[in-house]
Amino acid sequence: MSQLICIACPVGCRLTTRTREDGTIEVSGNRCPRGEVYGREEALSPRRVLTATVPTDSASFPCAPVRTEGTIERARIPELLSTLYSLKVKLPVSLGQTCLESFHGVRVLFTRTLPPDEVPAVGEAGAKGEGRHQVP
Repeated sequence: MSQLICIACPVGCRLTTRTREDGTIEVSGNRCPRGEVYGREEALSPRRVLTATVPTDSASFPCAPVRTEGTIERARIPELLSTLYSLKVKLPVSLGQTCLESFHGVRVLFTRTLPPDEVPAVGEAGAKGEGRHQVP
């Protein structure tokens, strides 16, 4: 038996799930049919949408935000995070662009547009050695 709070709708019912002797899942405490489906799925195979960041090659934008397009098994989240953190993304990227084509059948997408990392030319503000005041 386990207790959880349903997130299928805004009500937030307190659900209780119990596995019967025949292997079926009994859900109680739900006020709508979606709560029963959520409780059963959570008991059998919990799934999540993952949001994270991936490293980039940019000094201005060292990380780019991403999310899974659909849900993945909760047990696979550490594996996906390890994969994402090992990447080195080259900017620019666009909102909705694919970061990872398929992780166990689910795409990972960028959730923000980031421009290319522009290095200022010598003489421009921000260029190495330019625009800085030295204290004697």
